[in-house]
Amino acid sequence: MKKKIVSMVLIFVVLLVLGGCGGTPETKTTPDAVANTETKTAGEIIKWKVQGFTPANTLYDSWGKHLSETINELSSGRLVVEFFPAGTIVPSAEAPDAVKNGILNASFSYSGMWSGLNPVAPLFTSVPGLFNDPNDMIAWIEQGGGLELWNEMLAPHNSIVIPAYCHISEIFMWSNKPIRTVQDMKGIKLRMMPVMGKVLEANGMNVAFLPAGELIPSLQKKVLDAAEYSIPAFDITLGFQDVAKYYTVPGLHQPCGVGQLVINKDSWDKLPDDLKKVVEYACKLNVKYTLENQHKLNVDAEKKFKELGIQKVVMEEESMKEIMGWVDKWFEAESAKDPFMAKVRQSMVDFCKWYYPYKQSYYNVLPYPEWAK
Repeated sequence: MKKKIVSMVLIFVVLLVLGGCGGTPETKTTPDAVANTETKTAGEIIKWKVQGFTPANTLYDSWGKHLSETINELSSGRLVVEFFPAGTIVPSAEAPDAVKNGILNASFSYSGMWSGLNPVAPLFTSVPGLFNDPNDMIAWIEQGGGLELWNEMLAPHNSIVIPAYCHISEIFMWSNKPIRTVQDMKGIKLRMMPVMGKVLEANGMNVAFLPAGELIPSLQKKVLDAAEYSIPAFDITLGFQDVAKYYTVPGLHQPCGVGQLVINKDSWDKLPDDLKKVVEYACKLNVKYTLENQHKLNVDAEKKFKELGIQKVVMEEESMKEIMGWVDKWFEAESAKDPFMAKVRQSMVDFCKWYYPYKQSYYNVLPYPEWAK
């Protein structure tokens, strides 16, 4: 009953807003009409197939389902999004082409998975050394020109993008030996996300990039010696704690993360303007929801790791500085070779120079109380 009431309130608000914005005329809608889309004629219903990027029953799978359900509710059943876990329709690595070619209407994922189409793609998920707070990166995307650049990158691939979730700093590495220094990383095979993976490769590390579903078996079989994927709330759902004894922080490779809904351009163009606004608004709600949803889950996950005897390792400061130096050199070299890389990197740098003096003077002044440390 509570869910029906919430659905009715959301529907009323959206219809009221759309009517006020010159959208479609307001119609009378009953709860049964919303819940039972089969009562509508086929011409009134648009159906989308959206695939996620992680296995069923993992955190990001639940976030993709939440976005799909939000779109379904806010559209009053006019846009029906069917959500599928990673690999259900196409292999995860083929999702970009599947969206481009219309096999999928959209993909719920992160931009690093698009690095095969454009090496700049991972920068729209996270950037080592720049955005330590997901709110900062969202601000660059929404207010600093990032979204325009993101869509510029995807335009040749018949796709458009909307930010669809965000998260805080990740775990840097899971392993069966402590990793505290650069020296500890030498001679082992590790999984790393694309930007930092390229940086580490350029400095002699043995790096592989594997999708989420392959990581636990690879660690079990010692195909990998160490691997990173995401935040504690996700990693515990994948099962890292079952195959590794240590996890290293902080996540200097991905100090925050922004995810995406990449939509086939033809599917997007076929939507009425009011349904486009519904999708955009649902994505904004999902960004807010995911930011709020993860905190308790992260705290609970770390508590569980401790109960299982998993040890948290802190990377030594000198090694972090060394790796960050590698990051700057890598960006300098790649920007010299790739004009679009240089364009995106400069946009980020300009935004940080403009915004961070303000943020540091207003946001970083008050320390946490001693009793909360």
